Amino acid sequence: MTNQYQKFVEFLFDRDESAGDWRFDYGLIEPDLTGEEIVEFVRRLLENYETDLSTYSDWQLGMGVGYIFNNSCSNLALVLRDGPVAIEKRVAAIRALKSFFANCLNERCVEALGHLSEAGNELNHFCYMIWDITPLTYCEQTPKKNTIYSALAEVMKYTLSLDNIACVESGLHGLGHLALYYDNASAIVRKFINSHSVMDKHLIAYAKQAEKGCVL
Repeated sequence: MTNQYQKFVEFLFDRDESAGDWRFDYGLIEPDLTGEEIVEFVRRLLENYETDLSTYSDWQLGMGVGYIFNNSCSNLALVLRDGPVAIEKRVAAIRALKSFFANCLNERCVEALGHLSEAGNELNHFCYMIWDITPLTYCEQTPKKNTIYSALAEVMKYTLSLDNIACVESGLHGLGHLALYYDNASAIVRKFINSHSVMDKHLIAYAKQAEKGCVL
């Protein structure tokens, strides 16, 4: 790891669970990074879960990635959406979520459904809530909105193919929000509903709501 990247990873994840949620601590000081560094480092940590993040606990990971994507905690996701960095690099960071879903969330989330309030771990909370907490799902004032929406839809569609029901639900949740702004989102959900591989009745019911853009 480069020194700056390592400091960023440590800032996000080297946290003591017994001290509780650190993300709103008074006097919290983020590493001083350029927009280019933020976009590159977010892409890098999402793509390199196995080498860079896998030793952290569910709680540490959930808090850290939540800090990245929740703009109530930080402006990092706003840099991905609106920052003065080439759109190709910002979209690459968004697409890197596919790797994080496959290598981390699919393996470590409890197989539980968030919309039914089934018990999970801190990664389940992030997995289900990411599309609620991130500003990325609302790009109506963003010049490259369709490029970003397309990248998000790609991530969400990908999660529908994963084994863990929590990841599948996350994709449906995200597409339900995206359906209000991006036409192809509903078509992706309809294809999922029509798939013979879908068996869970709760997911089918949730998917039908997502297709209409009616998810919480």
